[in-house]
Amino acid sequence: MIGVDTNILVRYLTRDDEQQWQQAVTAIQRNQPCFITNIVLCEVVWVLRGATYSFRKDEIINVLEVMLHSAAFEFENRSTVDQALQRYKQGKADFSDYLIGAVSWQAGCTETWSFDSKLRGERGFQCLE
Repeated sequence: MIGVDTNILVRYLTRDDEQQWQQAVTAIQRNQPCFITNIVLCEVVWVLRGATYSFRKDEIINVLEVMLHSAAFEFENRSTVDQALQRYKQGKADFSDYLIGAVSWQAGCTETWSFDSKLRGERGFQCLE
């Protein structure tokens, strides 16, 4: 197993640089499974949503679902990532917020505090004023 950085996954998912895409494909197919940390997953979502790629929320959800169901990738905790993804599908906040909440809950926290108003009313979050 190898760990992959954000830039490898972005090249793999977007094919925006043919030479780097080919290298990413070769690395991912040769060294399965590829380990993806939570921070890399959050960075991938952030990059895909940014001005360069402008992925819509539904496109990001599709990418994450495909990755979660692929044997090519291993995650820090697949069930935690899946829980965050399910909440992201229904919620108003960012994927990273839901992943932070899911990881905190797994660690035994009763709630996660934030100033992000998008989390107001979300189960497991306390939105401070």
